[in-house]
Order: sequence, then C-alpha cells, then structure tokens
Amino acid sequence: MKRIAIALALLAALVGGGFPAFKDDIAMMLFRQAIKEQVSIDLVAEYATGLHVVSCGSGTPMPDLTMAGGCTAIIAGGKLFVFDVGDGAAETMARIGLSASRIEAVFLTHFHSDHIAGLGSLPWQRNLGDGIDTPLPLYGAAGVEEVAAGFNAAFAQDHRYRAQHHTGIGFEPQAFTFQALPFDLPDDGTIPIVYDEDGVTIRAFSVPHGVVRPAVGYRIEFDGLSVVISGDTMASSNLAIAAQDADLLVHEALKPEMVAEIGKSARDNGQDRLATIISEIPLNHTTPVEAAQVASRANARALAFTHMIPPLPVSLLEGPFLSGVDDVYTGPVYVMRDGAILSLSADSDPKVAEGL
Repeated sequence: MKRIAIALALLAALVGGGFPAFKDDIAMMLFRQAIKEQVSIDLVAEYATGLHVVSCGSGTPMPDLTMAGGCTAIIAGGKLFVFDVGDGAAETMARIGLSASRIEAVFLTHFHSDHIAGLGSLPWQRNLGDGIDTPLPLYGAAGVEEVAAGFNAAFAQDHRYRAQHHTGIGFEPQAFTFQALPFDLPDDGTIPIVYDEDGVTIRAFSVPHGVVRPAVGYRIEFDGLSVVISGDTMASSNLAIAAQDADLLVHEALKPEMVAEIGKSARDNGQDRLATIISEIPLNHTTPVEAAQVASRANARALAFTHMIPPLPVSLLEGPFLSGVDDVYTGPVYVMRDGAILSLSADSDPKVAEGL
C-alpha cells in the first residue's frame, strides 16, 4: 500500500513539474501497477508459517478516519481467523491483503454494533474466491444465532440479485450466508475449546462488560505460541487467568482523563445527552494501566492495545494514553493501528510490520 502511495505522489510531482501532456498516460500506467499490486497482495501466503496478529480495525464508535471498527485477524499456520468485524473492517482487510476468501471462520466477542456492523458483505466477498460455495462459519456465545439470522435476512435480496446476475459463475444464494455456531460458556471458570483443527486451538472465556452478556475473550494457540484477545471488558481476573503465560495479550483500553475532555466539550456545546453517554462509557472498559496490570498478573510476554478510547489519530497522543503503563508492566507494549502486524516467536519479542 505504501508503494502505491509513493507512485501516486510521483505522478503529482511529474504533472506539477511540467509534464501535463503526458499526465493521462502516466496516470494509467500507475493505475495499472497499483491494481496489479493490490490484486496480488496475499498476507496469508506471505505469512504462511507461524502465528501472526493483524489489526484490521483498531477503532471504536468514536469517529476516526484512520481506524475501522473493532477487528483482529489471526494468521496461524497459513489459516485466517477473524475476531469481530466492525464498520469498515471488511474493506480494511481487503486493502491490506487479507482476502475474505481466505477466512476459515469469524468469532464474535459480543454483539455491540461496533463489533458486528461490518459483517454484512463478508460472505459475498468470501465467495469471490474460487471453489468456495459454503456459508461462512460464525462463532459466538448464545445470541450469535440471532445475529447470523438477522444479517442473512437483511442481505437476502442482495444475494439473490448477485446470483441471478453472475450466471456464468453459478453462485448459490445460500453460499452468501452465515452459519451460526454457538458455544456454551460454563460457570465453573473453565476455558472450553470452541475450535480445534489443523493444530489451531481456540478457547473462549467470559469477561465482564457491564450489562452486555455474554461478552467473551479468546485464547488462540498454535505451534507452542499463544495470543489472547480481550474483547471489550472491564479489568478482569478471569482474563488474567485465561492469559496466563500468553505470548501476546491484545487488550482494549480507555483513558478516562482523555474521555472526560470529550464529555466536557460536549457539555459546553449544549450536547447534554452525548455528554451523559460519554460519562458512562468508562464504567464498562479497562484503563491502560489496568490492562497492563492484567498483563503483569498473567505473566504475558507482550501487550498490544487495540480499540483505543478515545482514538489516537496521531502517535503523539500515545504518550498521554499510555501514561503509567511502564510502572506496572515491564514487557514490550504496542499500540495497534490498522494494518499493523505482530509476528510471534518463541525466543524473541514480537516482530512488528508497519500498518497502512
């Protein structure tokens, strides 16, 4: 993606430098190159071995054009698993080279809109891959059936139109749907396996997220390595247990002092309802320091923040957001931005690849 941006910048420089007569030819040349690169990108093939974490949506319901809604992808042994699909996440996946046709399954942490709003077009995009004609598996706790049925119903007409239009492919409308795969969460504190195939094991566990029940986190294990995804949660002892000795803990976080500034601004501008909502949000989330304390209790080797509240559109804001984290956690800390990749290793800190 960065090469495409450089090419477009070159075009602007050439046109501005006195080559207007050739600008259309140059534009088309760069366009063809950009399309060739975009279509050929395949992160799953590029990261076919090992365990990797990709941020396909680090955002929240708060507006930020640089981050899609909540979405974390895991590439394990050349297989792609997606955890939550917030607004714009499907498009972000396509931009960074995570083809929907590669998805083995989608797992939902809970059913807030900012974690499911991007699901709608995903089955159709997945079926653009050759030889795929089955529904997309959608895992979640009780209630995932309703989510799957709702999206299937809402997009049913779209699916019929596409199947009728693309007659040369032989699409079947039912292939554009979700297959709900609900799992139970026991009350005894155990962490059940909800997926176990080809060396990839995924466990689910309960987390506290205010009135939202169920709300779950996931532990993904492959080749002796492990990643834990918190989902939206308050500081959780159950999460600390589930993340014990994990190689990476991917945790949401909210900075109360920064959120309070947003609420104050809303109140000062007469937006009392918005200000009240803003004031209630911190009750259901974890502060960065609390997340770091969980990582420390769990003896997690590394900590990555996602779903940052408020958004951090510039890296300069990471300092205030992470203030106090180093005092309670000594491992490496990362702030995930859309497109960022963390590659795990048994004998070193996660290797970082830049985002978009």
